[in-house]
Amino acid sequence: MNRNLYRLALAALFTGTVWSLRSQAKQKRQMALRSKAKPEAVQTWEHEGGALPRTGSQTGPIPTLP
Repeated sequence: MNRNLYRLALAALFTGTVWSLRSQAKQKRQMALRSKAKPEAVQTWEHEGGALPRTGSQTGPIPTLP
């Protein structure tokens, strides 16, 4: 009786360990694919260190003071 219980406990421990390792590997693969998919867009505003990447510092009419 005890021998069967020990075998069952050992099988459950082994199965749980394998399941956990496989799920961790799957998460790592998904994160690697997600990070390679598309880099995050970087945008610089005029008053925060430079001109916009594609439009330049001033593309519209010259600002006037009232």
